[in-house]
Amino acid sequence: MFTLRLSGIILGLIGLILTWYLRFHLRRFRNFDWLMGNLLSISLIIIGLYPDIVNGVLNLFYFKKGGMERIIGLLVLSNFFLYFILYSYSSRIYQQEMAIDRLVRELAKKEYLQEYGRDPAPVYIIIPAYNESENIVPVIERIPAEVFGLKTKVLVVIDGATDNTAEVVSRLGRDLVSLTINRGGGSALIAGYELALAAGAEIVVTLDADGQHAPQEINDLVKPIIDGEANLVNGSRVIGRYEADSRLRALGVRVFGWLISALTMTRITDSSNGFRAIRASALAKLRLQQPQFHASEFIIEALKRDIKFKEVPVTVKRRLSGASKKPAAIPYAWGYVKSMVSSWLR
Repeated sequence: MFTLRLSGIILGLIGLILTWYLRFHLRRFRNFDWLMGNLLSISLIIIGLYPDIVNGVLNLFYFKKGGMERIIGLLVLSNFFLYFILYSYSSRIYQQEMAIDRLVRELAKKEYLQEYGRDPAPVYIIIPAYNESENIVPVIERIPAEVFGLKTKVLVVIDGATDNTAEVVSRLGRDLVSLTINRGGGSALIAGYELALAAGAEIVVTLDADGQHAPQEINDLVKPIIDGEANLVNGSRVIGRYEADSRLRALGVRVFGWLISALTMTRITDSSNGFRAIRASALAKLRLQQPQFHASEFIIEALKRDIKFKEVPVTVKRRLSGASKKPAAIPYAWGYVKSMVSSWLR
């Protein structure tokens, strides 16, 4: 027991010296880090010198003095303390990630406006693209110039691509926004949304750059908005047609649909499809944060704000060429469910 107490005192002293050195000499600690380091180090020293000081707290949790109970109790309390520190730092990392995300988007938007300026069009077609130089040409070429008499404008958002997607889009004479680093499809779409809203778009349509979505079906997405039946129209492969690349992913589409339907109390058959259309006035109400696994967040945010929602059947084919940019099935499922639940809780 004496050895354990002495180890605690030594660790506390080392921690105290290190904390002050990092804060005032290297200046790498914020005040919060410094305070938490001091608190932990001083606690170790005090408990090592006067172990009975924690008896009152441990008695509340029925850890009595004698045997190993007090040590077990200290371990339990230390776990709570470490959980608090972990939560604090996780929250800070998330805030830093969001700040980086905003910075990358703002720089890309500034560069875009300097290059192209604001080009108003009633219907903006936003295509996020990451290394899709082999697939994006037939996608863009099949996008209609007008939808129900409304002029369309294609805006490609290059999500930190490492291939020549940007050059391919430029050769087609289409506007492009280029994020310096890869941030995820959700972040790319947010940049496109913000530019479309700033340009005065009336309707915003999104589809993938890999050829899975059929541009000729854009009319089917926009029609319910034109007719006043909905302000958000989501394409559904479940009630339409679907060329599944694996049985596991096809099952996942249905499971995600059941889960989001239960969370929102609204029947949704395909929550992970990025082929959709939304009225700009409704889009402006959404608070979107997810850089990845963003499709469910979009629907949940809209339903929270009582935006009139409708699903229409669409066709989703296998990608034209190349490998999917999505993670493996299990990591994808975990990230998607986490995003869905966090969006619902928010």
